[in-house]
Amino acid sequence: MATSEAPGLTTDLLDQLGDAVTIVDADWVYTYVSPGAAMIIGKPADELVGRIAWDIFPEVVGTPEYDSARRAMTTRSRARVVWFYASVGRWYEQQAIPVGSGLVIIVNDVTASEVVVRRSRQLLDIGESLAGCLTVEDVGLVVSKQGYALLGARVGAVVLIDEARNHATAMWWGSAPALRRWRDFPLHPATPSVDAYRTGQPVFVSGLDAIAARYPQLLDTVLQMEQRSICAFPMNAAVQRLGSLVLMFESERQFAAVDRELIATVAAMTAQALSRSQLYDAAQRNAGALQRSLLPLALPIVEGLDIAARYQASEASNDVGGDWFDVIPLPGGAVGIVMGDVEGHDLAAAALMGLVRSAIRAYAIEEHPPAVIMRRADEFLAGLGAGRIVTVAYSHVHPGERLITTVSAGHPPAMLVSPGAGVRDVPAETGPPLGVLSGGFLWPETTSTMPVFALLALFTDGLIETRTEDISLGLDRVRDALDQLSSEPVEDVADGLLACRKPGSGDDIAVVVARLTADVDSGRVITRRLPPTSASVSLARRFVRQLLAEWQVSDETSGDVELAVSEIVTNAARHSEDTLDLRLTCTDALVAFAISDSSHRMPGAVAAVDSYSTSGRGLFLVDAVASRWGIESDGLGKTIWCEFDR
Repeated sequence: MATSEAPGLTTDLLDQLGDAVTIVDADWVYTYVSPGAAMIIGKPADELVGRIAWDIFPEVVGTPEYDSARRAMTTRSRARVVWFYASVGRWYEQQAIPVGSGLVIIVNDVTASEVVVRRSRQLLDIGESLAGCLTVEDVGLVVSKQGYALLGARVGAVVLIDEARNHATAMWWGSAPALRRWRDFPLHPATPSVDAYRTGQPVFVSGLDAIAARYPQLLDTVLQMEQRSICAFPMNAAVQRLGSLVLMFESERQFAAVDRELIATVAAMTAQALSRSQLYDAAQRNAGALQRSLLPLALPIVEGLDIAARYQASEASNDVGGDWFDVIPLPGGAVGIVMGDVEGHDLAAAALMGLVRSAIRAYAIEEHPPAVIMRRADEFLAGLGAGRIVTVAYSHVHPGERLITTVSAGHPPAMLVSPGAGVRDVPAETGPPLGVLSGGFLWPETTSTMPVFALLALFTDGLIETRTEDISLGLDRVRDALDQLSSEPVEDVADGLLACRKPGSGDDIAVVVARLTADVDSGRVITRRLPPTSASVSLARRFVRQLLAEWQVSDETSGDVELAVSEIVTNAARHSEDTLDLRLTCTDALVAFAISDSSHRMPGAVAAVDSYSTSGRGLFLVDAVASRWGIESDGLGKTIWCEFDR
């Protein structure tokens, strides 16, 4: 194969740039084509080298990727574009880099991340559309036009169920004759929609044999519609059970976890929108019921934590408020505790509260770090164009590690009661409320450890604010109440906090208290999950710096560890499409960490670097500061570990 004549571009260097690399000269003639690029193009490399790129791909002329490459060639500056290659059904990122008189063009497959981004954007669009719905018909129009397309379903319906009348109504099925009998039908025999409604659990049936065995009465309809899979998700708005979101698919679907979470989010948003539309005319009479319909129906059971929550409406108004709380079970035994407050006391505040709460829950379930959850929630709020401020406190608690990571968007501080040590604020750096900045802000995370049997309390400002006194007096009342109630059951603590509110505060109150129940010593072994993005670098540095300071590690050792973590996370985030795992260990003798990712790329050997080196600096620095380090691979990914003697 011909190679590039560009200065400094050796075959070894080209191999490090990626799987798909091409080089064109000033006349757009290919001078180098890597095997990976040839595979994407669909022609042998020897047939491409020496030919003009646009002669091979005349259909590309005039497209964004063509314009991007031309711009890079003309301006002699880097250009990047993401495009969809229809013939292979994949998304690619193209980077054009001027070298010599030509260009180096690097193409990377970004299908996984692009699908997530585009799904998130579509989800934001659906949320914005549902936020403007006033009637049931409006909700149905949004779901049928936007929801089904996002979820990849050809056929779908919102099934509203009236248990008292033994009757179900399917809305927005479409006009196909095969669906007529399922527009209005009794609750017997069983159907996926009725089963999901009654059990509160989603129903998945994939393949004609499975449909015939479980729901034989549906087989003729499915065959006529040329569908092969069915799913049904319950639609519950807290205490109100509405029905089910039913979807049909043309192929046999396995319904991966990410697909299930996405469908569940759309079902929850649809349920919230339906609930709001049904109650719109009676909003003033039923303000209390509506408020509670947007709050969790029941708290989850979390191993290692006793949890209690309370909501109390304003004493001075019958309007709906925007205060809310949520408790979200997370993988690995962790839990996300959310406390929030939407500006205003009206139906719009409650509607916005339901949407923001659903969005934050969805982002938390996707295992985004707290800082990223806040940024995405802020982007979601901006997309709604509601023009309201939202304060949020999010605490990621892992009982087994006694670890708490807190993010505050303009919300009152959470408080921690330690046995025998009194009441203190949970360490946190408060950022601006959601809806204030123009976007892109990363709310600062603060990570700390919790004492054994510690009691955590989160609340909205209605508990501490009044119109006639300074907020510090309200905070003092809460601290006094927590100090007196520290040994009581969490249910009594929650009630006691509500009782300490000064009468006539004129605001809603939400309270969540949680107590560690096990005498667990993590042994200073902490695990943190990070996103495969550039944001993970600053998150990892801050996380390591805070914990090592709390563990009283010297500044010198802490600085070395932070530097090494930064270099390795930077490399892992660049090459991995999945989340990264950072494990930090501290003993009297050493500090150690291990970073695992899913990339098959193995770093090259560490060698001395000079001012002209373009790679290898990261591991060179790691080798310089670490006492010992190494790389382990299981064939599916790799782990880089480092040890630092104290």
